[in-house]
Amino acid sequence: MLKELFIAKRNAIFIVPFVSIVQEKVSSLSSLALEFGFWVEEYAGSKGAYPPTRHRKKNSLFICTIEKGSGLINSLIEENRLSEVGIVVIDEIHLIGEPRRGALLENICIKLKALSVKIVGMSATIGNLTDLQMFLGGDLYTHDFRPGSLKEFVKIDDELFGVRYVDDLPDIDYIKCLPEETNKEIRMMDPDGLGVLVQDVIPLKSCLVFCQSKKNCENVAQLVVHTIRLGNKCEMILKHKERDKIALFKALQMENNGIICPILEKTIPFGIVYHHSGITVSERKLIEEAYSVGTICCICCTSTLAAGVNLPAQRVILRAPYVGAQFMSKSTYKQMIGRAGRAGLAEKGESYLICKPQEAGLVRNMLTNSMDCCTSQLAGEDLKTFIVSCFSLNLAKNKESLRSIWSTSFAKLRYSNEDVEQMITEAVDALIDLKVLDDNENLSLTKFGKAIARANISCEDGRFLMEELKQAQNKLVLIGDLHLLYLVTPHGMAGNIRPVQEVIASMYSNLKSNELQVASCLGISELVIARIMMGKPPPKSMPVRILEKFFLCLILYQLWRGIDVLSVAKAFKVDRGAVHNLLLQTTSYAASVIRFCETIESLWPFVKLLSVFPDRLNYCCSADLIPLMELPGVKIGRAKQLYKAGFKTVLSIAKADAASLTRVILHLPYKQAVQIVDVAKLKVQTKYETLQEEAEEYRLKDLFDNKKS
Repeated sequence: MLKELFIAKRNAIFIVPFVSIVQEKVSSLSSLALEFGFWVEEYAGSKGAYPPTRHRKKNSLFICTIEKGSGLINSLIEENRLSEVGIVVIDEIHLIGEPRRGALLENICIKLKALSVKIVGMSATIGNLTDLQMFLGGDLYTHDFRPGSLKEFVKIDDELFGVRYVDDLPDIDYIKCLPEETNKEIRMMDPDGLGVLVQDVIPLKSCLVFCQSKKNCENVAQLVVHTIRLGNKCEMILKHKERDKIALFKALQMENNGIICPILEKTIPFGIVYHHSGITVSERKLIEEAYSVGTICCICCTSTLAAGVNLPAQRVILRAPYVGAQFMSKSTYKQMIGRAGRAGLAEKGESYLICKPQEAGLVRNMLTNSMDCCTSQLAGEDLKTFIVSCFSLNLAKNKESLRSIWSTSFAKLRYSNEDVEQMITEAVDALIDLKVLDDNENLSLTKFGKAIARANISCEDGRFLMEELKQAQNKLVLIGDLHLLYLVTPHGMAGNIRPVQEVIASMYSNLKSNELQVASCLGISELVIARIMMGKPPPKSMPVRILEKFFLCLILYQLWRGIDVLSVAKAFKVDRGAVHNLLLQTTSYAASVIRFCETIESLWPFVKLLSVFPDRLNYCCSADLIPLMELPGVKIGRAKQLYKAGFKTVLSIAKADAASLTRVILHLPYKQAVQIVDVAKLKVQTKYETLQEEAEEYRLKDLFDNKKS
């Protein structure tokens, strides 16, 4: 990427799987960008412009999620500007085999191949590398070098086995029988000896415990704390970084309006926490920072952490050989144990897989299996989205050109020619029926189809959205924000958050008259609510998807009114992490709805009405704090502390030194403070130089116009 930026003088795109990784990369690369003179631009959530601003003096490194990367590349193709990009690097390219996101990744790769843009894909856990090589038409580079050594162990009851590799084939050797725990109470509550394995390394070194479910993470964190209380290291662990733990506790309270999870309240003094999708982004950020500086020494987490941000450990423990109810694959196992002993942080690492005697055979088979193979997910609804995108970007004009593009896809390796022909025909016919494509001699997108492509949403979502916008044109309640908020609520989140009968009835009964008017416009009445309370399905005239979406909208409405995430999650009986994720998804979807409305002339009023939603939803705070919260690592609690200390603008932070920030923000590591200052400097510099370039363009335009006249 740096070669393209500095030598070829072209932009680079770096695509990563999660928003958290985008923010981590933006933070870590900002100091490099300041030093060597290039821009780092964040494309995640509501951040990132389509098309991006063109810079004449410096090149940009765009760091994107998969979804935002797709939108960015589409916008560059539309503007005939993809030649400005020299390379696209895709981290964790094995995700091409995942539903939905995998199809989007394949979509991106096909377009880049068609337009001859260099692609670099990276993965440590993929079984069919040669298939992926054939698809990308590139060179294959593999290496088994590991900067730090890793010892793998399997623990079955009290027996410990070592895993060694001979010519890449694993062999399991008996090592020893572990001594029995002398404390009967510990032995009763912790028969697997998990607490002992953790206490061997903490608090001076770090430990990750991977658990099979969210609830298990919380239970294991409490179990480890109980074993510490009964052990002989309790006082030493409690005193280790005691002041830092208190600061972390207060910082977590500030992020949640004075509230903290009761489990974390009990475990933080011992340096133990849990980490899963049920916690908020701000909690996650504080926990990860605390772990990186040793305030937290043990995280009990789900498998998603293995693919997330860079949090290595001296010891990694796999609580059970399962992810959820499914026996883990070798790829998942390798990804988890790969967190142990990373260079520069822990030179040597250990991994312990705990299993029962009856699971030993399955574990042996898993270790000898090859890595998971990824297969194309480009089919069904995702195939329709791909076809719409191809027509939108003039990469296809008829079925013949679609077949030609398909011949370059990863899906070609999965389906026969007959299957392909049938899939394309069925998809095109369905798009014509949906009025996304015009049935001309040369197929072309309708206005509706162009709106779907520009919004970067599925055809099904586009159909629902169009129906709701048309309905709102006839009946739109503008007393309050509820109806507009409903329009930007993503229905796709309904699978993650299901309406709770008594909650929706309670919330409905507390709606004000103007809010009841919104419900009435959507077809939700007292009769509908009464049927739900009796356990009956809603009437046929009331689609379930509208009811589910209204439930999501009510959650967002509480956040919109300034109620904290923990209180909202408790009121609606859902995970606080799910509530926060809904907010992030809605922020992104709101921007998509606006782009959809911009494309269809009759929907122009909604562009103005909805324009405030992406930014307001992204932060759900007073307007004064929004600029501060645009900085990676600054959430609501830190923004309030900065503002109170006199750092009211990004410019004031750019002028500050990192040490002054650590004095005014609770539990802010110096390294993170440096990154916040560097990002602020880069933002100020970007804005200043962009305005300079715009002024220069206007000056040249005036000179040119004067010469013509």
